[in-house]
Amino acid sequence: MKRIRNAIRYIVLILLNIIVMAVFHSYLNFILLVGLVLFPIYSIVGVYMARDSLSLRIEAPVEPMVRGEEFEVRFIIHNNSWFPIINVNLLLEFSNCFYARNGSHILNIPVRAKRDTRITYPIVMEYCGKFQVDVTEITLMDVLGVVVVKLPVNEAAECLVVPNGAERNKEAGLIYFRGVTEAMESKDKGYDFSDISGIREYIPGDKLQNIHWKLSVKKDELMVKERVSVSAMQLNVLVDVANNDEMCAEGVLELADSITKAFVLQNLPFTVYYYSTNTGSLRSSYIGNEIERVQWIEMMLYDVCYGENISVEDMFLHEYQGAGSYLYIGRAIGDVSDEDVIYGEKGTSAVLKTRG
Repeated sequence: MKRIRNAIRYIVLILLNIIVMAVFHSYLNFILLVGLVLFPIYSIVGVYMARDSLSLRIEAPVEPMVRGEEFEVRFIIHNNSWFPIINVNLLLEFSNCFYARNGSHILNIPVRAKRDTRITYPIVMEYCGKFQVDVTEITLMDVLGVVVVKLPVNEAAECLVVPNGAERNKEAGLIYFRGVTEAMESKDKGYDFSDISGIREYIPGDKLQNIHWKLSVKKDELMVKERVSVSAMQLNVLVDVANNDEMCAEGVLELADSITKAFVLQNLPFTVYYYSTNTGSLRSSYIGNEIERVQWIEMMLYDVCYGENISVEDMFLHEYQGAGSYLYIGRAIGDVSDEDVIYGEKGTSAVLKTRG
């Protein structure tokens, strides 16, 4: 309908110009008439000539971007024909793969002849995750919008958007050592021989509970079981990125980023567990430095968050049984001792829990 209206308006314009030319015998109106007739023809021919010579490239930042900060996506269209196109529409499909959200937008631009046309598109991501932009179709139109030619394309670019948690060094350090100490005490009470790192001769001051009595009788001298020291222990961290209407997963990501960053800065090793929607199982990663920590966050954000119907904590307790403490980062629970919890945004918290 719009095409018909545009064509009618243009025809009316030509007729008015003919009337003016006939009344005033204007040479200028004659030149204008020639232009009004030839220009649409030139535009239509240009659409078909440019159709087979257009190419598209999309550029996005290679390095991860921080949530809330602006970054740029560039669309580079190369027109190898001699015909410029005034109306070119790019059908853009945007998606955040972590939250499985998407949207679309039509970008209208003019395209130059025999050179690149570069368009910079500013992006600000409100949520973390893998941002992806796809161009599935380019539409070329003549100047009147009467002739429409669609060119299917398959170009995409992506950029990872990561959290930037606030500094929580003191809180994180205290809760780490509290958790490791509780885990060590729990293991010592059970005389778990899996915690023995070696056997040595007795040294005055060693705890009697660490004496290996059977071996001492055989050797006729006191032998002591060397247990794993607290400094060699590590804390298990469970990150639950179940999402709800309040987007609590964002709060979990921010809190997990803050706490794990503090652990790495203080050289406190830990093993992080999270549920992978792609594999349908728990995944674990040992984190001993910043590179490993960043790789884990990126790997998690390339996955997909899940609903509140999945109990990751129950899954964790079932698969990794035994005594000890772990740090649960997820939706806030009921009353907890202040020394065992760090509160985050969007109703989230990091709670030190003891199992077994």
